[in-house]
Amino acid sequence: MGRAVKPRAVPLREILFAAKTGFLSKPLWHEFFAQRSRAQNARIWNNLMDQGYFRSHPSKMLRNVLVLAPKALEVLQKQGLVAVTHPHISLFDHDEKVARIALCLEKASVVNDFTTEAELKKKFMLWMKTAPEGKSTKFPDLILDLRGTGQFQRVAIEVEQSLKSLERYKSVMNSYANAKTIQAVIFISDQQTIFNRIGRAMTAVHYPSWERPVGFGLMNEWLKSPDTANIHLSRGVASIRQWTSLAKENLSLNK
Repeated sequence: MGRAVKPRAVPLREILFAAKTGFLSKPLWHEFFAQRSRAQNARIWNNLMDQGYFRSHPSKMLRNVLVLAPKALEVLQKQGLVAVTHPHISLFDHDEKVARIALCLEKASVVNDFTTEAELKKKFMLWMKTAPEGKSTKFPDLILDLRGTGQFQRVAIEVEQSLKSLERYKSVMNSYANAKTIQAVIFISDQQTIFNRIGRAMTAVHYPSWERPVGFGLMNEWLKSPDTANIHLSRGVASIRQWTSLAKENLSLNK
């Protein structure tokens, strides 16, 4: 008798990640998901498509980017989950940076969970279309649920790659001024002009920074090590790691 063929495991981690972001890129997969030798990893990556769980991104320009196939959507449906749609090519570079930050923080064990803008838009789609305030609401690129019970448990992340108008930033800051579930907001960019304009918008709308602090981070630091990257606040410098460490200290003091 021939040897029984061992069934291939469902790539659940990859499917769940792509359900939140809309894609899985080869660089992110190699850095955060691959665990075998180079040759084995090459086969595993190809198997993601061969097994029918993933397919190539519709844009031929994104050669090393996969999106969920119907077989993966069935896996999610059995768990009561719905996937977000894949990002357009014009948004991909931005969304991959956001995803890298989320995966780095997850790997550093400083977050319990993260929620993407695409997930929020899918969840509140009907409200966005029907409610007057829904049409102007700005959803964060990323919401982090930090570990511990520190002062900042829910933090919004905004990755800013291009300068927006002052009116647009005023609208963004007004949204955050009313976002009761967010304890802090961090803008990440490599352009000082963006930080300056956000600061002007905060002043213009009388943003309550004493209640919901706004921090600024440098893109290269955050893409490399977001858990220890500097968060420049009006009252000094902090980091995600520091916020979660303070939470642990508070827990031990209260025991």
